[in-house]
Amino acid sequence: MAAAAVAAITIVACGRLSGIPPGGTAIVSPPASALVPWQGFPADQHPRPIVWLGNFSPTNGFSTGDGKIALMCSRFALGSPLPKNLPNHAVATWTDGTKGSYPGISAADALAAISRAKTDMPASQCTATPPLVISGARLGTFDFYTDRGKAHMTAWLFSAMGANGELAYPALAPTAFWKGGMVVQPGNGAAAVSANGRSLTWTFFGAPDTSGACGADYKGVVAESATAVAVALQEISHTTPGSQIACPAIAQERSVTVTLANPLGGRVVVDAAGNAVSVCPAPFHRGC
Repeated sequence: MAAAAVAAITIVACGRLSGIPPGGTAIVSPPASALVPWQGFPADQHPRPIVWLGNFSPTNGFSTGDGKIALMCSRFALGSPLPKNLPNHAVATWTDGTKGSYPGISAADALAAISRAKTDMPASQCTATPPLVISGARLGTFDFYTDRGKAHMTAWLFSAMGANGELAYPALAPTAFWKGGMVVQPGNGAAAVSANGRSLTWTFFGAPDTSGACGADYKGVVAESATAVAVALQEISHTTPGSQIACPAIAQERSVTVTLANPLGGRVVVDAAGNAVSVCPAPFHRGC
């Protein structure tokens, strides 16, 4: 995931880490509490609900700052009529060949869903920003990110003034998705599952893999339920307790491998906070 690729550890000039690695935990104990949000997830259902993690549209950003802020505030205005056609069915296809067919939704329903998206932007900034004007829409396809990697979905593609590319939203009915849409908070890190489903290699950004005082080793701890698998991390610092050192603010991609009691199957993989991450077949390719 792009968000994980830019994650970094903050390292202070006279000491060790000021925090733990993204998705990590300072406690070496099975993160059972991280499984709670996923109780009731139908891991054995075929097709299982889509756990939607990310929408990276428009692909080339915006020509104005106001356009970007308007999207982040979920502020839109309709500048031209939307198509009335409704797709007979909508499809999602993953890179491993998995495919699902679902009821479709209208362009109006898709725009309404985008407009309802939650925002962390200050209300004062949102009200002061002009809405993003939708100038057209068409039915097409787009790649969205899920907990099983990239999914090529039937989508409504909206043209908007100031957007360098189209805004995409799945043309799939809300029932296709876990909780009806995109998850509020995707997890930190990503995982690769072995061919037999019995081990996960968790990839994250952490302290460098060096023998010096600025380096660290990592240990993975796993908790499992019938619906989810949670992975926690512990950093084992190479620094002598109480020592004062200066380390460069560099984060390196690291990984740990954990063994599962049962094959992963359709279970969701989450970080220690209970947020879902992307899982790809080994050998690992971030985002599949």
